[in-house]
Amino acid sequence: MNELGAKSLDFNPEYSSRAGIAFWGAILAAGAPLVFLMTGTTATLLTPGYSSLSSPISALADPQGPYPWLIEVGFIAYGSMVQGLGLAFYASSNRQFTKLTLGALVLLYGMGGIAAGIFVTGQTEIVAFGLSEGDLHGGAAWVTLGAIMSLMAAGVFVRPLGGGSSKLRKGSLTLLLLTASAVLAFVLTPEFAFSGLLQRGFFVTTMVWVFISAIHIAQQLSQRTVTR
Repeated sequence: MNELGAKSLDFNPEYSSRAGIAFWGAILAAGAPLVFLMTGTTATLLTPGYSSLSSPISALADPQGPYPWLIEVGFIAYGSMVQGLGLAFYASSNRQFTKLTLGALVLLYGMGGIAAGIFVTGQTEIVAFGLSEGDLHGGAAWVTLGAIMSLMAAGVFVRPLGGGSSKLRKGSLTLLLLTASAVLAFVLTPEFAFSGLLQRGFFVTTMVWVFISAIHIAQQLSQRTVTR
């Protein structure tokens, strides 16, 4: 990973506090998609009449449902755990741009996920500044989507991820294009019978990117250390 510093040395994470923090932050982030997958799948299976093809994931948080807290926990846990990726960027990089810009994008991405778990979609009760829970949920969703797509673009152009690996850069570009296509289809065809499937499409592509990126960072950190 070129952004990790001009020089690098083989190391064991326990010998470097910064590298150790970055390593375990990346591992924590890699676990976030798995936790969301488990909670989302469990909530789907336990909600009678729910259709994954036509209904958005956030509909599982409907207060009238049997276990709305399951998906709420999933969103909040995911948003919290993915912050490890920002911690990895910040602790492992010597470049201020990487530290601040990518760290801020991860922060927005995770906080948006947490907010999506707190505020329930479709609820009309005014919470603050004339905005309802549904409005806040929708706003959080767009913030989250914008942040993660910016991070995916960084993986292609800024090269904070993957370094000299053309496979990882091409992977980031492919996942970004798939995400953009699914998002556009989801937004432009709100009445589409399979809108729930489209949403799951860009959930999957973004979470796959998070998982691959976090694992890559962890692998790099297990072999190299940052030099000031």
